[in-house]
Amino acid sequence: MIEQANETPLPDVHEPAVTERHEQLRELASQSWNLELLISGAALYATLSLPELLDNALGYYRYNLMLNNDYFHDILPIQVIGLSKGACYVLFVAFLANFIMRAFWVGLVGLLAVYPDGIKYNQIYRLGQYAQNEYARRMGRLSDYAIRLDQRCNVIFALAFMLTITLLGVAFFYVILVISVTLIQWLLPSAAYATFERIAGPVFTVLFVVYMVAILVMSLPRYRDDPKIAAIAFRLNQASSFMFFGLYRPAVYILFTFYSQIPKAILQRRLLTFMLCFTGVLIVSMFVEITQYSGAMSAFDGRSFVTLRDPGRTADANSFDNLRPASELIQKASIQSDVIREPYIRLFIAYPKTLDADISKRFTEPTWSDTLTKEEKRKERANWYLQTFATYFQIELNDSLYRQPDYLFTQRPDNDQLGLTTVLPVDNLPVGKNVLKLTVPDSASKPKMYYQIPFWYVPEK
Repeated sequence: MIEQANETPLPDVHEPAVTERHEQLRELASQSWNLELLISGAALYATLSLPELLDNALGYYRYNLMLNNDYFHDILPIQVIGLSKGACYVLFVAFLANFIMRAFWVGLVGLLAVYPDGIKYNQIYRLGQYAQNEYARRMGRLSDYAIRLDQRCNVIFALAFMLTITLLGVAFFYVILVISVTLIQWLLPSAAYATFERIAGPVFTVLFVVYMVAILVMSLPRYRDDPKIAAIAFRLNQASSFMFFGLYRPAVYILFTFYSQIPKAILQRRLLTFMLCFTGVLIVSMFVEITQYSGAMSAFDGRSFVTLRDPGRTADANSFDNLRPASELIQKASIQSDVIREPYIRLFIAYPKTLDADISKRFTEPTWSDTLTKEEKRKERANWYLQTFATYFQIELNDSLYRQPDYLFTQRPDNDQLGLTTVLPVDNLPVGKNVLKLTVPDSASKPKMYYQIPFWYVPEK
């Protein structure tokens, strides 16, 4: 952190505090270990439960709120979730370490209550005099060790909360960024937003790099101690505080305590080690999250069939009602089973919010007559939308094309997912493996692959 140049003398922070309020604070701190254990236990449960809640939130966003498949609407929220989940894992480790160490400290305090003298090294049988002296020199008194352990527990506990505050600030910033881009998309025409989308990423990256370089340069002693530049450097450093939404000051209290109490060399070594581990966990977490949602190959799985990623030759459990968990959302489309025995296929096509954006680009809704009642207009619009979807989606079963299938709007009873349902007769379907393909028109009005579902057809005899 950069200090502002000021002629006003700093308060004497080294003068011992003897006021009644400070004495009460010391007494409270000495009795806070039980509350610390309770908070650590609750935090452990919360950090384990949070990743599942984040996955549900991301699934709801992608299906019901996401307007576009660009970086800001698609990839950035996935990165936010990956960052948040990685932070949960790091915080879990921190709170678990604190919980274990604090529980061990409680045991030591209880042991000291029974044996106030602690360890008497000269009375340990089966140890020679040299070993007794060496253990005494290396380990010291039991009470001193309990005090050091108590201090380390307090440091880890404070560090875990500083991480929580920092990561909440970063997550808030990402959320505000996504909301801002969404509002810009609503306000700007399509052509203007396409231009904004093309230049926003590079411009934002350049501004961020310039800002970070400016902070690093102005933190050098020759600039931070210059009376003419110190005020500018301080305000530039404070500019990032807005992203913490009121959590900046608590984080700075903890951070400045570390900076002022821990020697510089030790602090730099610990921070470097921690940041390397922390950054590694976050990068791996975001990479796994993006890989999962993009359908790409896992970097940790080198089996050849995974590297092919051919959807026409891969059985995805999400595509079959009998294999998919009831609460799981359907990604693109689904049929009733991986082995079809009925003389029909019941096809469900998911209806995410992004589908509305693509439909509105390709089709123009008619202007309805004012003479129609609300109920009549609702029926006409529903009929037009179903016809539009029948034109937009083309269904192929092997080499056969289903023209203008009849769709119905559907809300699934298992997970309340909205979509379209149609039933396809399969009278002449060959026994064995078959492939159902969904295609949509691309920008050149040529069909492109939307989704494929391979399945087996074994009719009942």
